[in-house]
Amino acid sequence: MSFFPLVSVIIPVRNCRDYIHEAIDSVLGQDYSNLEIIVIDDGSDDYEYSELQKMDGRIAVRRLSGMGVSHARNVAMAMAKGSYFAFLDADDIWFPGKLTAQVNYCEKNPHAGCVFGGFAKWERDASDQFPPSSLLTTDCHALTGADPARSGWMYTRLLMGQLVGMNTALIRREVFEKLGGFDESMRVGEDYLFWLKVSRVFEMHALAGTVALYRIHESSAMGHLDEPNHLALMLKAAVSRWGLSNPDGTKLDQDEFEARLAATEFAHGYKHFWHGSATAARRSLLVALRSGFRPGRSLAYIVLLPFRRWLSVLRSRLR
Repeated sequence: MSFFPLVSVIIPVRNCRDYIHEAIDSVLGQDYSNLEIIVIDDGSDDYEYSELQKMDGRIAVRRLSGMGVSHARNVAMAMAKGSYFAFLDADDIWFPGKLTAQVNYCEKNPHAGCVFGGFAKWERDASDQFPPSSLLTTDCHALTGADPARSGWMYTRLLMGQLVGMNTALIRREVFEKLGGFDESMRVGEDYLFWLKVSRVFEMHALAGTVALYRIHESSAMGHLDEPNHLALMLKAAVSRWGLSNPDGTKLDQDEFEARLAATEFAHGYKHFWHGSATAARRSLLVALRSGFRPGRSLAYIVLLPFRRWLSVLRSRLR
């Protein structure tokens, strides 16, 4: 890499006082120093986030009135001056060397519009505390190559469940300039739709390693459970708009896609069986059953729905 282009680090935050300093420290601790950090305080009431600017002159904080994470990210991207945009949620952290590895890769592979990596789940231990991040992180400087199974024209692989962790991704400025930002009308899944849009125009490459920690707690995205199966609805909308082919002409079989939809219905029904709405569980499990996806298990969960409270108590005791 002959020069060090500016990287704009985008951190949306809403009531995340307990974690955001560690997130920012993981950015400031990168050996890649030509960066700006844009913190968008989306209507928090737990802390004066403008105080973060005292940590480092490269940090800018802008306060909004609580219009959602998509709007916050879009505002940050409109403010950003960098050649690259990197995303980090306020409760997650980056591994050392992440930015250097990703910018180096992008500079050597100009056809890649997005470079991402793996992430590790960061969960509470037996004492209900998060283990020190230093015990879970590894250095990323050695990540110079891409994982071919997760790189290239990714549209059909995204349809089939390939995951791009938001806090792992670095995109070129051109991606935003050509495609715009996140869909602000969506309450959940806005990141998935964004990556689907990106995959229609740019190649996406995955570094062959883990680059970030994703904290699992009550407010994290993985903890949310709505009655509608937003994932299935989004996948259907994507295929209705873009079909089942990648820009390079490679295709996804219709039967594979139908199986993918059925799998999302089974997973949705299973989650609601244990933790959510009986109505939503029955609806999704019936779709999975009619689609022939795990028919025995789908039918069993439907039959056992009247007894799920008792089963939940028994399950907890067995654990």
